[in-house]
Amino acid sequence: MKLFKWLFALLILIVVIAGAVAWTLPADVAYRYVATRLGPISLVGVRGTVWSGHADGVSVFGRDLGELDWQVEKLPLFARRVHADLRIRGADIVTSGLVERDADGRITAHDVRFRVPASLMSPVLDVPSLKLLGTITGTFAKVSLYEGLISDANGTARWSEAGVTGTAEARFSDILADFASKPDGSIAGTVADDGKGNLEVNGQFRMTAAGFEVEAFLAARNDDPRVQDALRYVGQPQPDGSSHLVITGQLFKLF
Repeated sequence: MKLFKWLFALLILIVVIAGAVAWTLPADVAYRYVATRLGPISLVGVRGTVWSGHADGVSVFGRDLGELDWQVEKLPLFARRVHADLRIRGADIVTSGLVERDADGRITAHDVRFRVPASLMSPVLDVPSLKLLGTITGTFAKVSLYEGLISDANGTARWSEAGVTGTAEARFSDILADFASKPDGSIAGTVADDGKGNLEVNGQFRMTAAGFEVEAFLAARNDDPRVQDALRYVGQPQPDGSSHLVITGQLFKLF
């Protein structure tokens, strides 16, 4: 009987030690174990714990996004769920949001807010003679990912202080976008100007895991000569003086 008592006491001690180690596990130690499973995501300067930590740099496909901070709630883990508050701060990129992973593998993000320079979208537009100016900000109120399909997504975005520089110079009013997920797992939305400037925009877009499609009609409101000049380098000219812009591509171009 004493042997069983000693074994039981030893088992309890092991559980307590294992729990204490897990509760205070250094983030850099944990990262070494999972780094190979993060795919294109890599971290540098990892410190803190797995529950509350910081990385001096996070990159995706080799593109540096900035510093990463995270807070992970402990209690949901007992139900095999992960709740984390993630924040990325870079020189020109800022994003934050709450991320949950359920026991069935579904990942859901809430209140995701982002701010990126419009120049980040230049590879998508693929007009080397023009550089995009301004800042794009937006919010995903919610988005879920399960077995490769996106669902429950909805949000908005705004291109502020919009403009182009390069072969042509022009400033536009803010460009607005609304988007939501579709039953096939894609995200679709509309894009339009706010009506306060001299660039008129009306379009729609669709994004999938395979790529994206954008179609828009652009026109110079009030016959603005700078906007008319800029539109000569974007899309196909139309008989009424507008430009028909069609873009298709791969999302990895952003990185």
